[in-house]
Formats: sequence, structure tokens, C-alpha cells
Amino acid sequence: MKNLFRSFLIMALCLAVFAALSAPAHASWLDSLKSIFGGAQQQERVSTEPTPAKAPEQKPASTQAQTLTTLEMTGGIKDALIQAVNVTVSQLGRQDGFLGNDLVRIPMPQRLVQAEQLLRKMGQGYLADQFIESMNRAAETAIPKVTGIFADAISAMSIEDAAKILTGPQNAATEYFRDKTGQALFAQIQPIVQQATDKAQVTHYYKLMVDRTQAFSPLVASFTPDLDSFVTEKALDGFFVIMAVEEQKIRQDPVARGTDLIKKVFGNIGSILSK
Repeated sequence: MKNLFRSFLIMALCLAVFAALSAPAHASWLDSLKSIFGGAQQQERVSTEPTPAKAPEQKPASTQAQTLTTLEMTGGIKDALIQAVNVTVSQLGRQDGFLGNDLVRIPMPQRLVQAEQLLRKMGQGYLADQFIESMNRAAETAIPKVTGIFADAISAMSIEDAAKILTGPQNAATEYFRDKTGQALFAQIQPIVQQATDKAQVTHYYKLMVDRTQAFSPLVASFTPDLDSFVTEKALDGFFVIMAVEEQKIRQDPVARGTDLIKKVFGNIGSILSK
């Protein structure tokens, strides 16, 4: 083997000299020698070393990191939305969830405020109280039944939506629901609210109130409110108010209020977005 290598080396030197004589003037014979000798060394290694097994093809590290970040971001946002919805439903969908909360209590419709004032002056304010309570009870009954509607909106969220929510204001997730669902959400929830208003006898208490006041206020008698729509609108407004509060808590303290994924996404927003 040594004799063979010496013979190869002598041949390489001869070839180098020949290349130097025949190469252009700017080429160095030393460069030619290094090139040939280097090729010989490489050939020697190839012939004596075993060929390593071909590693499985992998995506560049930067692409893998970006894909992982995208999945984490979207998953974290969805987890946060699910948690915010669940907490909101648990707070509002119970006894006094609306009625006992000054932030979301459904008030007397503006056009009926005069009737309420008349009733209180006549010492029959309890009729107004019964009507207000019935509307709030209807909302408390309806809210737990709309969780599936919000779940569908969360499932339909795109990566772009998640990115906007993550980098948006404190109520970006809440506003996402408003923008994405809009009138469709209202239309889906209204039949649920209608059933709840029937159960809470909202119309019954409304008629009692109007019957006692219409003789004193013709405007009350001429007004026929759409109570189902009114309660639906106020129930949704209240839902989004509480959801925005919960979203802000998650953003401000994700470690205390979230899943591991929520903690990772909201706790490291700057580092995730910089990848």
C-alpha cells in the first residue's frame, strides 16, 4: 500500500509540473499541486472510510422553530379564549349573575323609564322590579346554552386572527368575537333567549307594569317593545363586558390564570414574536 501511494505521489508531482507549464501565466504550479494532492487525499479517505448512513432529511432549524411558534401561538390564543368563555359563562349563567352585577345588570328599557317612575311614585315599584328581574333571569338562563356557538367561532380562528389577538389591545380577543360573529351570533342566540324570557314570564310582568301606568302615560301604552331582542342584545353586551375583564386578567397574569400553553404564549410574547 505504501509503495502504491508513493507511486501515486510521484505521478501527481509530474502532473503538477506539466500543469504549471501548460497553465496561464497567472496560475501557480503550487496551486495546481495542492489541488491535485488534495484530491488524492480526499480519494484516499473515500476509499478507506466507510460511507456513513444518510441522515433523514430535515427542515432547516429556523423553519421548524417558526412552525412551532405558529402552532403554539394559535393554540395558546384558543386556550385563552376557551378559558375566558368558560369563566364568563360560569359567572353570568347562575342566580344573580346578571341581576347582582352592576356591570351587566339589564336595566329598564329607556322608553319604559317613565312607567317605572310612575309606578314608584304610586308605591308599586315592585312591578318594575319584577319586570327587571325577569329580564335578568332570562339572560342568566340563556347564557350557559350558548357555549357551543362560541366554541365554533374559536375553532374557525385562523393563524392571522390569532396573531392579531396576541399583539392587539387588552380586549382584542373579545373584539374578535364581536367582529367575527356579529349579527349571526345575535340570530343564533335570540331563540334561546326567547325561550328563557317565556320561562321567566318577562312579557307577563311587562304587561302588568304597562296596565298600571298607561292611563297616566299615553306614550307607555303606544310603545310595544321587542323584549326578546332587547334582552338578547343586553345579554350579549354583558357577556362581552365580563369576557373582556377575564381576558385582561389572563394577559396581565398568565402564570396564575392559564394553562401551560397560555403561560408560554402570553408570558413570552416578545421572545415568541422575535423568532
